[in-house]
Amino acid sequence: MTGDSNRPMRYAAVVIIVLVLAAILVPSIDVLNGLGFFQERTYLLVLQDNSELRNTGGFMACVGSVDIQNGQPTNLKLYYSLSNAYANNTLSAAVNVDGPESFTSFYNSSLVRFWDLNVQYDFATFAPIYLSTWQELTGQHADGVIALDLTGLQVLLKATGPLTVANETITWRNIIDRIYFASVTGGGVGKPDLAKFLGEMTGKLIAAVQGANPIEKLLLLSNLQTLGQQRHLLIYAPDALHGYDGAIQKKAGDYLYVVDANSGGGKADLDVNRTITYHTDLHDNGTQTSNVTITYANNCGWTYKVFTTTLVPEGAELLNERYSSYHLGPDVTESGDLTAFSSYVEVPAHSTGSVTYTYSLPTTLLPAGVFSHYDLYVPKQAGIDQFTLNTAVTLPNGAQLIHESNVGNGTVTNGDVQVEVIYR
Repeated sequence: MTGDSNRPMRYAAVVIIVLVLAAILVPSIDVLNGLGFFQERTYLLVLQDNSELRNTGGFMACVGSVDIQNGQPTNLKLYYSLSNAYANNTLSAAVNVDGPESFTSFYNSSLVRFWDLNVQYDFATFAPIYLSTWQELTGQHADGVIALDLTGLQVLLKATGPLTVANETITWRNIIDRIYFASVTGGGVGKPDLAKFLGEMTGKLIAAVQGANPIEKLLLLSNLQTLGQQRHLLIYAPDALHGYDGAIQKKAGDYLYVVDANSGGGKADLDVNRTITYHTDLHDNGTQTSNVTITYANNCGWTYKVFTTTLVPEGAELLNERYSSYHLGPDVTESGDLTAFSSYVEVPAHSTGSVTYTYSLPTTLLPAGVFSHYDLYVPKQAGIDQFTLNTAVTLPNGAQLIHESNVGNGTVTNGDVQVEVIYR
């Protein structure tokens, strides 16, 4: 992962986003507390910077904890993940991630810095590792984890509306730029202008949430639910809130999940467009041959560097691979009931790069009486705003198509996609 020594200064103001999270969650926490999900518990907080993508949604820019008592956030503690959060700089320690094998095998190491801990395929797998690591490093116990990314912050500001901070109108359109600007001009933690901006912004947000009328609060709760579905807001709480933890949902049939991690390519991911093109040939004996191409259109002025993993059904056999630019790999590993193809790819500035895998699969067809039923599930990675999906299914010789959905080119989606084909 990237080792940018200037990051602490760049993230000097990003703490405000976690403050926003604590303030914004108040109405939803009240609802959930009434249902018995939240009582007196401690949650770890993570701001995931999805302009610098990681497996679970983004670089861990800011971390901390908050106590929830009677539905209200209290005792908020925040730390920059790359700075001296503790006197002995505990959070800069190297920790053991214990997988996934695609990561540990490719990099030939299971050790990462704390801020690169989220190398797991999904947030639900990462969160318990984060909890145990936090307790090991700090001695502090927590009951769950709440994560928000920059896209999530913008959506929430759409609901609260514009706020006046430091005599300037702050909206969902300019909030990210203003945070980075305040960080640079403030020169780091403790500068008067930065502290004033943080304090005023937080106060205005809390007031906006608390002063919202019932309809506005319902809209806010609806936005939170949408962010959860799109994996911009992730909540891990054991024995509660399942569906908001970003867990991999392995469904019957075919499966295709692309998980990318920005590996030193700077803050490019909000200006990199992804296209996944998938074509599968269904054979008479029920097996299939598939071809997937992941294309990155890099609109930035610097090279985009990505460690990409494609998860497909167990038993897949890689037949061929192609790359359009510099690369390392591929590595083929197994992860539970999935097979992982992993590569490191570099895409030059203002250009397009791609990686293509061709592989064979055992049967993924579902029983459907007198018909044959092919399903493909394509989840969206946390942190990505949207991607384009192209799909094509070639039926066995002589087969007659009965029904199909989500088959074709140019499907732009901000969520998961379910492809269905029925034939005889």
